[in-house]
Amino acid sequence: MKSLEKGQILLAVVEEAASPSEALCNFQGELLLVANHTGHLFKKGDPIRLQVKSVNPLQFHIFDPRNLKFERVV
Repeated sequence: MKSLEKGQILLAVVEEAASPSEALCNFQGELLLVANHTGHLFKKGDPIRLQVKSVNPLQFHIFDPRNLKFERVV
């Protein structure tokens, strides 16, 4: 995770949909708890694309799978 750079695109996989507003995602063996503000309900095994918004603190944007619009996640 230390090698991440601002603007980098990550492809992760949903391990668990903790709630409609959170998903536990696996990125290269690292688990990320992602806040979901897209309105899309993710399920286990779904691919999820994230863009690094900042590295310190680590924050992401999530691609909305319905319209590829960025939504902020922390």
